[in-house]
Amino acid sequence: MNLEENYSFKIDAIPPYNFELTIRKPAGWWWSSIDEEFKNDTCWTATRFKGELLGLKLRSTGDTDKPQLHCKIYSQAKMTASAKQLIKHMLKRALKTEEDLTPFYNLSRKDNILRDAVLDLYGMHTVGWPELFPALILAVTLQMAPMKRSNQMMELLTAKYGDQVDFDGKSIRYWPSVQTIASKSPQELKVEAKLGYRAQNLISIAKTLIQGFPTMDKLSAMEPEEAKKELLTLRGIGDYSAELVMPQMGFPLDIWSAKIFHVLFYGKEPQNPRETIPDLKKIAQQRWGKWRGYAFVYVLNDLAKLSEKVGTDLTKF
Repeated sequence: MNLEENYSFKIDAIPPYNFELTIRKPAGWWWSSIDEEFKNDTCWTATRFKGELLGLKLRSTGDTDKPQLHCKIYSQAKMTASAKQLIKHMLKRALKTEEDLTPFYNLSRKDNILRDAVLDLYGMHTVGWPELFPALILAVTLQMAPMKRSNQMMELLTAKYGDQVDFDGKSIRYWPSVQTIASKSPQELKVEAKLGYRAQNLISIAKTLIQGFPTMDKLSAMEPEEAKKELLTLRGIGDYSAELVMPQMGFPLDIWSAKIFHVLFYGKEPQNPRETIPDLKKIAQQRWGKWRGYAFVYVLNDLAKLSEKVGTDLTKF
């Protein structure tokens, strides 16, 4: 699908805001698409807005202490003034440009786990998803699977059922639509995308979203626990997945991350990582409160430095 430049606008972010650390996490995670490109402070990616595919070219034109983003939107159809405002709101929400990290940094500078991480990653924000379904695809494919297996499922879903957009000299593959996945049989997704038991869950989620479910923008307007409660009504979405997807990320521990935080909290590896998760989540809530999601992201993106500090290789888990 060839897209043409439709319009552009600027976004001023609340400092500190480091665009590269925010959009391209040191641990390797992308923002909106597994196929997006990042070069010279510029990100080319894609999303959907009310079912229409958009190409996004986001460029940092400021710095960490005076951050500004220049955004170009590419589409097939012209956008109404109302749509333009909604898209700008969506990007500001997803890129967390209006989130003030001052309270988090004040807390972290007194915390022996986070003190160095906030120096190493100064200005890094968590990000939200522009739209909901890709976030749910990620959550489903991460369930009960090593990273290599999850990457295989995401790659197959994108390659076989996703869409490709061409704009500004770039070709970006994007996630399948809810309509595409809802039309497939569980057997097809098990074979073609290697989803296993997850196939039925993903199809059910797609059908529920088509029938009517809060968008990511609506979820972000809710209190975190209310948004989590909504997500838990989806088939196959449990506590871990909901905390991963919700706009104000919770503390989504799995076996891998439970080992890391057990070492950080107790100085040793757990014998039964899964059994320690409720206790670790309680400690995180008591220690970091509403900033526990930020603490989670900062820790996992600074493992090499934290390993030196605690004398244990946290990257081995």
